[in-house]
Amino acid sequence: MMTKTWIPVAMTVLLPALACGGPDEREDTTTVTVGVTFNPTNDPTVTSTASDSDDPGTMSGGTKLDVGSVDTGMLDDSGGCAEVSDTAMVGVQPADIIVVVDNSGSMSAEAGFVQQHMNTFSSQIFLANIDAHVVLISADDSDDAGICLAQPLGSGSCPNDTNLPGYLHIVDGVGSNAALQKIIQHHATWAPQMRPTAAKHIIVVSDDDSDMSASDFNNQFLALDPSHAGYKFHAIASPENEILACVQMTSCCLLAAALSQEYLDLVGLTGGVFGNLCEQNFGPIFDQVSMQVVQGASLACEYDIPPPPDGESFNPDEVNVEFDDGAGGILQIGRVDDPTQCAGVTDGWYYDVPAAPTKIVVCPQTCTKIQGFANASVSIKFGCATIPAG
Repeated sequence: MMTKTWIPVAMTVLLPALACGGPDEREDTTTVTVGVTFNPTNDPTVTSTASDSDDPGTMSGGTKLDVGSVDTGMLDDSGGCAEVSDTAMVGVQPADIIVVVDNSGSMSAEAGFVQQHMNTFSSQIFLANIDAHVVLISADDSDDAGICLAQPLGSGSCPNDTNLPGYLHIVDGVGSNAALQKIIQHHATWAPQMRPTAAKHIIVVSDDDSDMSASDFNNQFLALDPSHAGYKFHAIASPENEILACVQMTSCCLLAAALSQEYLDLVGLTGGVFGNLCEQNFGPIFDQVSMQVVQGASLACEYDIPPPPDGESFNPDEVNVEFDDGAGGILQIGRVDDPTQCAGVTDGWYYDVPAAPTKIVVCPQTCTKIQGFANASVSIKFGCATIPAG
């Protein structure tokens, strides 16, 4: 029986980046060229590339496979399996962001600034076509230093301003020194909002220091999930000792409760953004964080499985994934049964729902490995027995 092979059209995807002036000034784009490969004879030395150019427009949600309608009628005459290759449209990596606000009595004005700027902050990220999930850990506005968020990020009501899937408010008063502990404590609540291929960011706003050390938090946070590797920690906090600030008559006099040393250490450890809370100018700080979220976004690692062409059927045990770095390097990625097996292999991918898969998800360590290639492509190959991860 002869098997037909279809070839999708290649696309060029423009990833918008924010200009320094704000969300309305968009200057630069990164061009990611997506090629299409096919191997009708199943011979690893025979690889052809088709290319074209198109503008797919604005993308929402995750990345998708660009399914073409061209049927070349190419046949497998070798007697082996006939692979059909479809190429993933390279989109922007999603972002999962945890925001923790100190609700101690000295933070009422600062909590208001956070509430004021959160929608602008999230809008900047959404305008860059980044699918963001935001988790807020804070008291609500029944507390003088609490927060509720208006639409579009929040629901606009208080209490219960949670607005899923984009925004979850974990209502809990955060003490002066407890921000890091609250993140660990509420892991079971915020974990369902986290996605394995999303970039992770934490923002803490406090005029004090943490009772948990930077190293302890870093170790515990990384131990919660392998996908937390590479997270960025940002802080709007005090860069000065409160006593010395008043002796030297700096802006932190009467505004800082303590030098935020543990938060400074976490910012340095993870390469995040530190903002001076004592300057009481939160807008530019949130702008810096949003720019880091946007500029740090790269190749996404989750791909929708396209429907097969007419007359063909999808066999989940005949799917393979290949990464091309655009410079001659090819990485064959094997499959694991579920994300818990990712840690035991060098590289891997898995189905979102094994019994009824709709997405292919790359393991966290593999996702990290394939970042930063300007002309990369990910090919999803159908028709040959799935290669297991090793």
